[in-house]
Amino acid sequence: MQLKRIQGFALMEAMAALLVLVLGILGLLWMHQQALALQRQQLMRSVAMGIADDLAERMQLNAPQHAMYAKTWGALTSNAGPDCAATACSRPELAQWDMQQLQANLNSQLPEGDATVFALTGLSNWWGIAIAWRDATETYRTDAAAGTPPCPAQMSCWRLFIRPTR
Repeated sequence: MQLKRIQGFALMEAMAALLVLVLGILGLLWMHQQALALQRQQLMRSVAMGIADDLAERMQLNAPQHAMYAKTWGALTSNAGPDCAATACSRPELAQWDMQQLQANLNSQLPEGDATVFALTGLSNWWGIAIAWRDATETYRTDAAAGTPPCPAQMSCWRLFIRPTR
């Protein structure tokens, strides 16, 4: 009788060890998934920084037309106008072309990418550029601090402030 109880106990030990192993593997898989999600958000943030920096440089180079760069969330830029990479353009045409390039970059590089370009209230000649991308967890959520437009819902944003003067 004593021998049967001991044999059953070994089976219980094996099942407990298997349960611990399975829980450990599930924990590792969860940590790996979290690391991949954070890596993707860092990539999106890096891309947004590059897009904002590109537009800031374009605004610096075409500073007299900085007001033509104003854009609200969701506003699409028209594709009408000359291709300033192929032909000479006036400064207003260059501003329009720059905004077309911004829209193309947003569409091709960020999931549901969007941008707003706005004048900062209370600060003469200072502008803000905010780039947004789809992010259900809102990892890089920004508020409406300092008179800037709030980041749309279910989006993460990157903001850059510039003074386009030449």
